[in-house]
Amino acid sequence: ANSSTPDEWEDFSNDNNVAAEKQRQNSVALRSLMDGVLQSVANDMTRQTDLVDTAMTRRIAETRDAKCKLEDHLSKVKRQITEMEDNIYNLEKKIADKQAPMMLAQTRLDNRADRPNVELCRDPVQYRLIEEVREIEQSVAQLQERLAQSNASLKGLLRKQLDLEEDLDIKSNTLFIDETECMGMRKSIRIQAY
Repeated sequence: ANSSTPDEWEDFSNDNNVAAEKQRQNSVALRSLMDGVLQSVANDMTRQTDLVDTAMTRRIAETRDAKCKLEDHLSKVKRQITEMEDNIYNLEKKIADKQAPMMLAQTRLDNRADRPNVELCRDPVQYRLIEEVREIEQSVAQLQERLAQSNASLKGLLRKQLDLEEDLDIKSNTLFIDETECMGMRKSIRIQAY
């Protein structure tokens, strides 16, 4: 029962050979299909790599351009800060320069007010001294108002400077990461792949 005839053995062997040949041809066809798929994937990956490289290069150029614009804006803001500080210094100097004439006019008014009886006369000189004190006070008030506005503008410019410096730090960091880290890594991986 466990034995076979030579014809049965030959038929069994032929069937095995036919099945093996069929499996081999299936394997060849599958290998050919896989080679095509791998080639297609490699082509897609190369195309995507090129697209990503182009996009990264464009992004780096945009970031560099934005950084240059921020640097230009920052230099303008620094120049405005310097001008505003000079303006504040000049306003403070003008206010200080008004103190001596104000004290002189008030002293003269006080001296005239100390005159006894008939000598205390309201003449054109008295009115002119009063007017002069009022003019100096108005001038000082205007200067102080301009000084307050200039100080507020300076604070705004200093805040703007800090914001721009922070944005510049972010852009510099972004450029470092994109250009040095990412593109460097991409180039080294690409060299290893080929």
